[in-house]
Amino acid sequence: MAKPPLKKLIQNQAYAIVLWQLGVSCLLALFALFLGGRTIGFSVLMGSMAYCLPNLLFVWRVFRYSSAHEMAKFMAAFFMGEMLKLILSAILFLVIVKYLPVSLLSVLVGFIVAILAFWIVCLWRFSSKTVPQQTILGA
Repeated sequence: MAKPPLKKLIQNQAYAIVLWQLGVSCLLALFALFLGGRTIGFSVLMGSMAYCLPNLLFVWRVFRYSSAHEMAKFMAAFFMGEMLKLILSAILFLVIVKYLPVSLLSVLVGFIVAILAFWIVCLWRFSSKTVPQQTILGA
């Protein structure tokens, strides 16, 4: 069976990280829903989505470039994507807090957990022995 190209492996890893992040965020929102009620659960979900959705957009835009000859495009897309992700996350956070019936503390908890989930999943995925070394090294 043919091995998928490196570009596809890298894209799959990036999307897997974001899907795990979304999963952790949704589980936390369900937990908050059962413990604190609808407003708390909704607030946690909205807070986590304020980071997860821009992160998904970031992965979609940046990981189109992953070959060695596209390195300059990748770096430019990465820096622009990260800046756009941070700005979009801040705007979404402010819109959620200002216009939706949410608990500020719960939104903040959801936002922070989404950020932590991203980094924990990254550490877990890239320290796992199942990740091909060429995906990590970019070779």
